[in-house]
Amino acid sequence: MKDLLISINQQMSALLQKVKRMRQSTQADIKPSLVDILGAKSVLMSDVTIEGELHCDQNLVVDGQFKGVIMAPNNTVAIGPNALVYADIIANKVVIQGALKGDIKAGCSVVLNTSAKVSGNIEADVVDLENGARFKGIIAMDPQQEEAIDVALEEAAKVGSVTMEPG
Repeated sequence: MKDLLISINQQMSALLQKVKRMRQSTQADIKPSLVDILGAKSVLMSDVTIEGELHCDQNLVVDGQFKGVIMAPNNTVAIGPNALVYADIIANKVVIQGALKGDIKAGCSVVLNTSAKVSGNIEADVVDLENGARFKGIIAMDPQQEEAIDVALEEAAKVGSVTMEPG
């Protein structure tokens, strides 16, 4: 009887170890969603279709269909992998995994993930296009410096023209 209990105890321990390893591998395989990554409190799921002007004071994830304007100037707007968005976006940070047709103005950065499909212009300090992202438009990085660059080019042209004249 004692041998039987020891055998059952060993088998139970082995079974518990297998279950523990299975749980760990399953948790490692699960990728966190955009909602989890951003801690978003505002979410438009894939079954939602909205048209209009959206103002948001929280991080926002759009994974459905949206047409109009999205404004979250102090927060992050993420376009999920199932999203189909026809909108201009004004936000602090924009992350795109789905499809967007419209212009983006970001105070900080724009990230186009591998699955992103974007047609429109981007204005941001930092723009990250991951390998595989599709983009058609114009990117303006650090637009406040445009004047300084123009002045520097004009000055360089003046200096170049002065030194090139015969003396």
